Amino acid sequence: MTGVGPDQLAAYAPDPRRYRPDACPGWVDELDLTVGEAHVRMGTRSLDETVWLPPDDLAESEIALRRRLVAEQRTRVFACAPAAEDAAAETADLMERWRAGGHPGAPEPAAETHPLARAGIAGQEDLCLMVRHHGAWHLEGALLCFPSMWSLAEKMGRPTLEVHAPVAHYAEELGIRVDTFFDRLAPGKPVRRRNLSLWPACLLWVPTPTIPAALWDPPPADRSGPALWLRSERQTLRRLPASGAILFTIRVQMAPVSVLAQRPDRARDLAAWLRAPGGASRREQLGPLLQRDLAWLDAVAPAPAD
Repeated sequence: MTGVGPDQLAAYAPDPRRYRPDACPGWVDELDLTVGEAHVRMGTRSLDETVWLPPDDLAESEIALRRRLVAEQRTRVFACAPAAEDAAAETADLMERWRAGGHPGAPEPAAETHPLARAGIAGQEDLCLMVRHHGAWHLEGALLCFPSMWSLAEKMGRPTLEVHAPVAHYAEELGIRVDTFFDRLAPGKPVRRRNLSLWPACLLWVPTPTIPAALWDPPPADRSGPALWLRSERQTLRRLPASGAILFTIRVQMAPVSVLAQRPDRARDLAAWLRAPGGASRREQLGPLLQRDLAWLDAVAPAPAD
């Protein structure tokens, strides 16, 4: 499969104005910015079934982009191995019943024949299916339209430890714990978690290991304000009762760092999180953009109490 260049990434870029809210989004309060000894944490929380996959005002545009990607980049965004076919059908049925129960969603296109792809273009979430075999959980199916700098082709069929190999400290801090958690996850007991990364551009489909510098947002003309974006994944995990597979949903949410002007407390927390030992790779990757935004966060954050 040929690589994806800057022009292709730009062709599927959303309108960044849609991702500049008037108010700081509520999901900022869900970010775990705790500074501790662990570099990475599972951070799972129990999930109320009634708020499993809540849509927002970006649903229409994001679903349209997802359907376009499936139509034009199918081999890059969709795959399902025979080991996951039963789980794919179960996923489609589960999500259809979810919408029939009064939860919003877009109609599934009749022209789409595969159940996992149909389910994945009826909402805003990417869908990944983890199937246990040969003593480990493997990624065996996915509709992945908004990857965070990884490609489906390089991860398909691999066990969780290899899927997360690029994540610093994952193997020693979470590797065995994640598989054990999957083993113990019971049907009807979904959980959620959320992560955070800082990006130099507002992009959703990024199946490349880096973002080309040509697509980075330029810093403000006065060089005083933020140039980076908050990119967070709201993730849910649930055991499918019939197939026994794990359905892993990923909802990408973005907002400019500037929204934290309305939340000085979170600006302070983010600055501390970025300076923590676990932030070394982020600091190196973003270089001068990060330093400029750190200075901005420091200026916005409340002064320490006497």
